[in-house]
Amino acid sequence: MRHSHADAEVEAYLRKAERDLATAVRMSEAGLDFADVVCFHAQQCAEKSLKAVILAHGQIPPRTHDLIVLQRVVQESHGIAAESQLLERFCVGLTDYGVAPRYPGWEDLVGNVDLAEVVKAAKAVLDRALAWLNLTESA
Repeated sequence: MRHSHADAEVEAYLRKAERDLATAVRMSEAGLDFADVVCFHAQQCAEKSLKAVILAHGQIPPRTHDLIVLQRVVQESHGIAAESQLLERFCVGLTDYGVAPRYPGWEDLVGNVDLAEVVKAAKAVLDRALAWLNLTESA
């Protein structure tokens, strides 16, 4: 971790997000046998990243795994403009991984998984959150 946020709760969320990303990266190297683990931790990275931004703005994040809901809260409630439709696509792509991979048959629900793209999406959301918080990018 190369950053530090003054608010301990925000920093705790960011640390967890970075650990989720590290888990997703390491497990992606093991291949598709671990796609469920990669997908779940990638979604968790993005979720905790967005919740850190919400916390940093003095609000309690909604209790949801839906990244689109969280992204909209960040954008609308905190005056942070969407930089691109790409970030929204990343959130849409990761949202289903918050619950589905925890259960048998999840592959039937989400379809084919490109592990590199899943990890890329999680890192992009974390990096965007760090930028919104004026912190450095993740490793």
